[in-house]
Amino acid sequence: MRIGTKLLLSFLIVAFLVLITGSLSYYLSNEIKNELILESGNTAEQLQSLTEMTVQLQNSLLYTRNYLTESAKQRMGDESLSVSAQIRQSEEISQNSLDEFQSALEELSQKEIPDILEESDNLSIHSEIVSLTDSLERSFAFYNSLIRELYELEREESFGDEMFNLTIEPYFRNTLLPILLNLRTAYNDQVEARLDRLQVRAETTLRNIILYSALAFVIALLLAYLVYLSITKPVGKLAQAAKELGDGDLTKRIELDTKDEFAHLANTFNIMADNLSKSMVSRSYVNNIIQSMGEMLIVTDANGKIELMNRTVADKLFFDLNNLQNEEFWHLISGEERESVKKIILSNSKDHGPVETRFVSKYGEIVPVNLTYSSLNNGEEKMKFIFVASDISLQKEAERKISSSLQEKNVLLAEIHHRVKNNLAVVSGLLEMQVWNTKDEESTKVLRDSQLRIQSIALVHEKLYQTDNFADIKIVEYVEDLVEGIAESFKDPGKKIDINIECQDISMSINQAIPFSLLLNESVVNVYKHAFEDREKGSYTISLLKDNGSITMSVSDNGVGLKEEVKNMKNVSLGMTLIETLTKQLEGEYKLTNGPKEGTLFEVVFPVE
Repeated sequence: MRIGTKLLLSFLIVAFLVLITGSLSYYLSNEIKNELILESGNTAEQLQSLTEMTVQLQNSLLYTRNYLTESAKQRMGDESLSVSAQIRQSEEISQNSLDEFQSALEELSQKEIPDILEESDNLSIHSEIVSLTDSLERSFAFYNSLIRELYELEREESFGDEMFNLTIEPYFRNTLLPILLNLRTAYNDQVEARLDRLQVRAETTLRNIILYSALAFVIALLLAYLVYLSITKPVGKLAQAAKELGDGDLTKRIELDTKDEFAHLANTFNIMADNLSKSMVSRSYVNNIIQSMGEMLIVTDANGKIELMNRTVADKLFFDLNNLQNEEFWHLISGEERESVKKIILSNSKDHGPVETRFVSKYGEIVPVNLTYSSLNNGEEKMKFIFVASDISLQKEAERKISSSLQEKNVLLAEIHHRVKNNLAVVSGLLEMQVWNTKDEESTKVLRDSQLRIQSIALVHEKLYQTDNFADIKIVEYVEDLVEGIAESFKDPGKKIDINIECQDISMSINQAIPFSLLLNESVVNVYKHAFEDREKGSYTISLLKDNGSITMSVSDNGVGLKEEVKNMKNVSLGMTLIETLTKQLEGEYKLTNGPKEGTLFEVVFPVE
């Protein structure tokens, strides 16, 4: 089999293995991805349905209460059209809310068990959902009958307030609402079970892909080894024969059993040996070989004066070969590199290169080359130098394009961080507009807290946009800017709050910087909210230390300290829930205690990523 056929067949087999492995990897990965997308859609639909059901149930209670209030006004003599309209509207909205809740509940109860949960270890979750759904249907049926009975009672005897306060509202709060919350929890457990199953499948798929890839690699390696043997053995015989022939043994012949180019080469070699044994090779024949080389070949004397060149030198550098005779070879090298290359070659004549340098053409154009060299010795005296230069212009152009592509990617990444920051700024602005339109003080506080959290995340992306390194963010500058922004938000002319920041020079990846920023935001906001109540001045300290592969962040103040009821509501508030969740995300631990003398100490420790 011919060498070209061997190589082509080998390449085709390797390409086929790569195609099979890639196709299988794509199919398995795409299957997992599609199931994950489907699961995400189902999860969002279920949670949205439960949320809408909760809203409808609360609307029925609120508008029933409004109905009773307006009815009381009417009984007291207020016969205005607005009161009558409010009564009708409240009853209609309440009834519609009950009907919509009933429809959503029926649709929810008809959901089929997903295939991914049809195993014994997960059927208990589905059974719990079915049980809670049945309980919710029964409880809602009773609640619905109570509401409708209230309307009848209010029209006839005006005892609706008593029934609402003693029966309906307690039943809603103590029975219906807990069932809905438990049902939501059960659905969350169901989602986690599904995701766990998908994770197991993904890991199995990854192992299979690795196994198939390893098998394909082994097959390709074996094939390469066989091809290697089919080439190296004949080459070894040819090399040995050439060495013996070069040593003067013109009787040496090569015998190969193959029917490829090596056999043809061996035959040619044998013919050459026959011819050598009959006559010497002519000088013109050797010169033709030199002139036909695709690389630039230059022969110089011991001082570097050019004695012989091939046509490639003229083709690449546009010099007339006759004009370069007896000129110094070093003048072909670019001026700023000339002396250093000359020193390398003259001091390491046995090294042979290659040396990467630049030739200068007749018209001043730069031609990058890889220069190899050797010396021909007659005894201990250096007689000549032989230089072979390979044009690497295409390689240099490819390197330039790769560098340019990398720069474009860095610009794109910076633009992404910039746009994320701008989008978060838009969200923050929308929250600010909502604050303007909200008159409820509690709602305003919630919106302000959310706005500060979003601003803390936006600040991370802003810092990444401002740096040349998109992988890490300098935390010291970030902490100073974040604390300054929070202090401005809680600025009170009647209070003087001093800030101390003690931070080591620490960098974090974006994966750790975002949860860290939210943790710092929550802790500092809590200081401004609770630490200095009924006080005109105070101070707090932010400390950030890195030691033994972990980072310790602490926020301490000299305020009023933790109240007893606050210690017992650890996971009730949104802020504490966020602290708990973010600490777990950082794989760390936190503690919230009174300070050693006064005030409060919040400390979190997490490993360096």
